Amino acid sequence: MALTTDKKLYISLGVLVALGGALFLQNKKEKEEAVSYSLEGRTADLPKLELSEEKTKGIDKITISEAASEAGAPREVVLEKKGEEWAVTKPVTAKANDANIKSLLDNLKTLKVSEAIDTSAEQATYDKWNVSDGKALHAVFNKGKDVVADLYFGDDGSRGQMTRVAGKNGVYAVKGYSSYLYSRDLKGWRDLTLFKFESDKVKSAEIKNENGTFNFTKDKGVWTSRYAGKGKLDKFDESKLKDMLRAYENLNADGFAEGKSAADTGLDKPAATVTFVLDDGGKRELQLGKTAEGSSRWAKKSDSAEIVSISSYAADWATAEPSKFQKPSGDAGAAPDPAAMGMPPGMPGMPPGMPGMPHGMPPGHP
Repeated sequence: MALTTDKKLYISLGVLVALGGALFLQNKKEKEEAVSYSLEGRTADLPKLELSEEKTKGIDKITISEAASEAGAPREVVLEKKGEEWAVTKPVTAKANDANIKSLLDNLKTLKVSEAIDTSAEQATYDKWNVSDGKALHAVFNKGKDVVADLYFGDDGSRGQMTRVAGKNGVYAVKGYSSYLYSRDLKGWRDLTLFKFESDKVKSAEIKNENGTFNFTKDKGVWTSRYAGKGKLDKFDESKLKDMLRAYENLNADGFAEGKSAADTGLDKPAATVTFVLDDGGKRELQLGKTAEGSSRWAKKSDSAEIVSISSYAADWATAEPSKFQKPSGDAGAAPDPAAMGMPPGMPGMPPGMPGMPHGMPPGHP
């Protein structure tokens, strides 16, 4: 049966609509593929760290692991928040440096994945950029049992810090990373504070060492001294004592005597003990032992078993001789002796050739 003209027209329109729909779908697919290869598309596929203030302030545990290298053995440091303060819980148990941990968390908020370097999950890829388990610096941040961030940091370059994000295949460039904030040695994570007091709040100080016992007492703002030992402590210089107080009021450790005993460090028989008593009755006491690394000296607080090292500047006050607290010999402010200078009597303190005296004046001329 022959098709009428109307039927032929409807069929033609149907075919046209079908072709138009197919063309629309094809164009849509091509556009989607184009977007996926564009910068916008690649950015949309990048891992989102999203480490906001809200997330980072809840972090209560940080684990930082470093693989073995030519510089040394593998290291792992665990930091945990106890109440409002942080503590090192591995490899030792000690108070942590809160300021350094705050700097780390502040930096964490700035990290941003900027580029996909290689989306392959091959071990060779990870090794190439030093983000594999055996080469990377691995940092894990927890809030309770939840992992806030799990990151592997490798090479650094102009494109950013090469990084692997746990749970995401590939290597990515991260902007904002500061390596020194993550790769501190153990000492850098520990609180180095030994003493913290105001020097003008000290009412007495005592030093005992091989030279004798020094006692310094303040009354109405004026310091006096007593000394029993080798030699005399005359011409006491109050300013020298104040220098010593300033050396101790914010005293920090230089290092820690890991694995060393009291006998190893000379603290089984201290070479010196220095004690400060504050206006409120508080007491600060430090014992000093042998010389440590370089010119520093081993020491420990009387209320702690931990052995540390302190700078030679602070240690030298505790091991001082009387001369350390004396005014210089002679009176620097006295006028020179005219006779000793070959000047005629009656001209005290006037050096030869004083300005205003004409050259070539005859001897004895007034």
